[in-house]
Amino acid sequence: MRPILFSLHLASHEIALPSYGALVAIGFALGIVMFWRRGLRAGFDGGRLLDLAFWSIVFGLVGARLTFVIVNAHEFWDACFAANAQATPDPHVSGCLAIVRFWEGGLVFYGGALGAGGVIYAFCRKERWSFLGLGDLAAAPVAWGHAFGRIGCFLAGCCYGKPSSLSWAASFPPGSIAFDEEMAAGHLAFGASRTPGLHPTQIYESIGEFLLFGLLLFLEYRLPRDQRRERRPGDLLFTYVAAYAALRFFVELFRGDGARGFVFRWLCPRAAEWMGLPPGEPLLLSTSQLASLLVIAGLAFVLHRRRNSSGPR
Repeated sequence: MRPILFSLHLASHEIALPSYGALVAIGFALGIVMFWRRGLRAGFDGGRLLDLAFWSIVFGLVGARLTFVIVNAHEFWDACFAANAQATPDPHVSGCLAIVRFWEGGLVFYGGALGAGGVIYAFCRKERWSFLGLGDLAAAPVAWGHAFGRIGCFLAGCCYGKPSSLSWAASFPPGSIAFDEEMAAGHLAFGASRTPGLHPTQIYESIGEFLLFGLLLFLEYRLPRDQRRERRPGDLLFTYVAAYAALRFFVELFRGDGARGFVFRWLCPRAAEWMGLPPGEPLLLSTSQLASLLVIAGLAFVLHRRRNSSGPR
């Protein structure tokens, strides 16, 4: 765990590069380059693709941060307006400007996907491009870039998991978001040097995204030629959406950070014990789990309408 990737000392000033922001930027860069090259091969205008990528990033970041702020509205309100800033339960949320400090952690993927998706849809209508065709080109790059972003989450200590005694459990040091949040919540003894072992849920999701990236490339290039011909525009995009929603719902079972928010808290001690999780921690229903269920239900509706409108094949 390395919340600060490196620091530069210039005269009396220190410039620190947060690991989270650096890895998110790397993920964006890798995804854009891959998307741009795939778009060129498919016959799209390279300049317009870069324009689309830029505005997708802008609105994606706005949507991702805005969703995080809404989910944690109470903490941000206290940080901005409370008379005593130390009363804020999350030490990483301090002052009104905390709302815009996304590079320190605090982006919700579903909010970002909604913001970027709206821009892409509007852009495709203006350019008379196929939204589903462009979505197929973007699916694998999004999975690839998102996997690197989750590594940034791990280095910063955000999006951390529940306590675990597994050999690969991760302990986070002071200065990480996991340590500071657990200390503020009273889960750590005074003078603790690290958190107890926690599920590395960031790595779970990163591995899942890398596997999903490989699956999408397999479906695009390695299937027999006759099966590839049967693929319709949007099939790769829908595969990514469905697989990511299922992955996110599963990973959320192991998440332990309070920042993600809950629609309601459902305890199931027996199921938690069977999964090796603390029986007093809720398994359902976080805001991201609800979003995953809504995404899967919406996708099922779209695919049902699509199949009925196409008729027998």
